[in-house]
Amino acid sequence: MRQSSEGSQVKLRKFLTLTDIFMLSITGMIGSAWLFSPVSALYYAGPASIFTWIIAGIFFIFMIFGFAELGGLFPFSGSLARYNHYSHGIFSNYLLSWAYFLGAVTTVSVEAIAIVTYASSYIGGLVGSTGLLTPIGVLLAAGLILLFTIIQLVGINVFGWFNRFITAWKLLIPLITVILLLSLYFRPSNLTSLPGGFIPHGTAAIFATMVPSGIVFAYEGFRQGLEYAGEAKNPQRDVPLGTILAIITVIIVYVLLQIAFTGGINWTAAGITPGNWTGLYNAWQSHPFYSELVATGVPLLLIWAFVLLIDAAISPAGTLAVYTGSSARNIYGMARIGYIPQFLAGVHKKFQTPWIAILITFVLAIAFLLPIPSWYYVVSLSSLLTVYNYLTVGITNHALRNIAPNLKRPYKAPIWYITYPLGFIAAALLVYWSGYSLINTVIIAVIAGLPLVLYGPYRKKLNLSLSKVVTLSIILWALLAIIVAGNAYSWGILSEFPVYWALLSLLQIGVMAYLYKESHHRSVKATWWLIIFNILSGIISYYGSLGPSPIIPYPYDYLVFTIISIVVYFIGVKTSYLTADLKEIIDKGLPEE
Repeated sequence: MRQSSEGSQVKLRKFLTLTDIFMLSITGMIGSAWLFSPVSALYYAGPASIFTWIIAGIFFIFMIFGFAELGGLFPFSGSLARYNHYSHGIFSNYLLSWAYFLGAVTTVSVEAIAIVTYASSYIGGLVGSTGLLTPIGVLLAAGLILLFTIIQLVGINVFGWFNRFITAWKLLIPLITVILLLSLYFRPSNLTSLPGGFIPHGTAAIFATMVPSGIVFAYEGFRQGLEYAGEAKNPQRDVPLGTILAIITVIIVYVLLQIAFTGGINWTAAGITPGNWTGLYNAWQSHPFYSELVATGVPLLLIWAFVLLIDAAISPAGTLAVYTGSSARNIYGMARIGYIPQFLAGVHKKFQTPWIAILITFVLAIAFLLPIPSWYYVVSLSSLLTVYNYLTVGITNHALRNIAPNLKRPYKAPIWYITYPLGFIAAALLVYWSGYSLINTVIIAVIAGLPLVLYGPYRKKLNLSLSKVVTLSIILWALLAIIVAGNAYSWGILSEFPVYWALLSLLQIGVMAYLYKESHHRSVKATWWLIIFNILSGIISYYGSLGPSPIIPYPYDYLVFTIISIVVYFIGVKTSYLTADLKEIIDKGLPEE
């Protein structure tokens, strides 16, 4: 790992305070989701979606305890691309960080799309009839990404001050919206007295709503304070504290927003039969809160509706700005630990920002604009890619307690022997509730990305020649393409799930077995927990209550998956080891970046 600092190396600027870390996490969480998720949450779960926000928030708190501890242990920029590396080595962490990278970069595009989608209510020609951005809409979204790329390039000090203003705005506007709706137009009957009652789609919907509605996506921004840890003045104190305070604040805000939105529906003005949540979603999905405020007919709320059109640019813009930086810092983090070429971690001499990584993020975010159909579609995939990375938190912390008990821990998770496993189970269940289709897509993306790490500096440590890596890549990608295409287009027995999933599982097992045969590297063995999780999550999600062939009914599938998650958790803890990079930190202390 190339983390040692040299006298001539340009360092990241240490500028961010506790307030900045708190606000980075806040602005990461309050973005486009507050503008869109309340109506999609009602579509999936009705008024019971209030419980979905609370339960999802509690799940994230379980994970945040562990992340706060890791943030204090390893206060590096791009930290979520590194944590599992210290306990499980190369491959386990790389697969997790690869998924996280895809999720983070996609989020940059999502927030730009959100701004343009809301703007389509007063600017014509931005969104087509199919929900896709028009060429003009794509250009506008690309221009927004370019603007915040420049802000990130100029420097973290400029962005820090910019973010303080944006976050203050992003907290104020939702809270004022809640106050206005609750005081001027609130109908309690919308929560309890409509057809179907408070839980119109059953209790299972409360959990199944989390990912497709964008609720998980809303909370995922907590990690932004962790991503900028290397640029904090006092990271080992401020990063854990700022992150925990932020998630508690945002849970309260989102629950109040859902209550206010649900109680503020004027069914008559909307032209929708009371209790028809699907019809409401179809009518208001492009700009939910704006549509609701206009439908009330209350003069003050009509005025406030136009303020929300302004906020519909500012709130997603703040999140877009944060993710532009955090996505770049993910690339920076992967380069710092040697997964990709070291030059990608280059820091600008004048601005002291990871400028190469920022430019790469800009290019990829622009590329993702083109195939993304809508905000609602992409948040599900982006959320799962990110949650997949969260599997690391409990296992990594527990492993470090075993192999490095004397590491300085500025923050220690309470009753860790309970919160660590709960953090893993929470992440695993969020993966499961995403549904088979999304799980299948993410695992395909993870398998496809595996060979890329072999082209970086670690190839020599694994005793692999370039010709072997090229050959392995070609074979893996060819087989993966045949298996996936065969299932998608129903080619004979490949259309059958047992055959398809068996081949996809064997592909993962075969690649890891080959890498261990060639290198005998301990990190290959330390990856089996993740491969096992991939295989079993696909099987249970296919045959569980949310899958295409629901054999295991609700809630027994949740119980089965929880038990499997516990088994995988302890396999992950057992397969950890004292990596060379962790030993270096133990012997020499944290490297300066």
